[in-house]
Amino acid sequence: MADLSWDVVSSAHEVLSALPETILQVDADFRVKTVNRPDSPIFGRAPSPGDYLDDVVESEALEVIERLVRGSQQTGVAETEYDTNSERYRVTFRRLESTPLSLLVFHDVTGLRRAEEAVAELVRDRSSFLASVSHELRTPLTAVVGYANLLSEPHPNLDDAARNAMVQDMTDQAWDLAGIVEDLLALARTEIGELRVASVPVNLKANIAQVVEAMGRRGDAIAVDGDPSITGVGDPARVRQIVRNLLSNALTHGETPVTVNVVADDRFAALRVKDSGPGVHEALAESIFDQYTSGDTYTPGRVGIGLWICRELTSQMGGQLTYRRQPGETVFQVTIPVLDRSTNS
Repeated sequence: MADLSWDVVSSAHEVLSALPETILQVDADFRVKTVNRPDSPIFGRAPSPGDYLDDVVESEALEVIERLVRGSQQTGVAETEYDTNSERYRVTFRRLESTPLSLLVFHDVTGLRRAEEAVAELVRDRSSFLASVSHELRTPLTAVVGYANLLSEPHPNLDDAARNAMVQDMTDQAWDLAGIVEDLLALARTEIGELRVASVPVNLKANIAQVVEAMGRRGDAIAVDGDPSITGVGDPARVRQIVRNLLSNALTHGETPVTVNVVADDRFAALRVKDSGPGVHEALAESIFDQYTSGDTYTPGRVGIGLWICRELTSQMGGQLTYRRQPGETVFQVTIPVLDRSTNS
């Protein structure tokens, strides 16, 4: 029988060097403690332990990091995207618990963004679409596998705080993967005319709470309010899918605080996802819901289908998904029919 055993990873450094992300551990003064890829293009010169960040990264990157530090004050973690002349990065800043150290993770999403642009231009070209999906699935999968290998054996140069941070990052990537697959399945079922939604009582606040709890520490930045008894009529699983997409969108492309408000009138139950980000220009308000289309600020992040899927699912449940700007806030509102309690009395 053929030997199917895996080669043993020789060191934590080897695993970290194989990860697609650039990972830095910095102290409270933003001096480099460790870095897995000193040759990364994000650096003006290769960093060494003890270097200050402002000596090794460009001024634009420093401004991004400073914004993330401010944004992480509430939950200890913040994320945004950053453009260089030729690359695009998803940047995550995470404070490590019980230690003055922090992690900076630069995910190169250049290929992903280019793939999204290609899909928008070649929407009917299935080969381009599949290539984009494959790339998007591969990026978080590589991170999950890399972290899993790293954490599978004890390494003396990883303390508990660093391990816990890596586990959280791995959990976040897995959560994103599950969302990508869920959206793609909904897309496929829609295109072949087999998308079905249930029509049962849906407690909005309870289903929102399930999504927020599943988000882990990212959910700490989200406030939920409203009457806990408000009940709509629809599909609970699809409501959670919509909420997941809208919250992920707000956290990635908007600004905290992010809130979800639950309201109702005699006809409709509604949930409103709000953030304090700048939103999109009024002229683009409807285009962000187009299939395979990404706006400059509110980008679904899943080859341009996230907001389209949300609107499609809401429509299937007899409701509406709308976008609007109001003073200081960006608001996505989902309405579904409210439960008529008189029919059950």
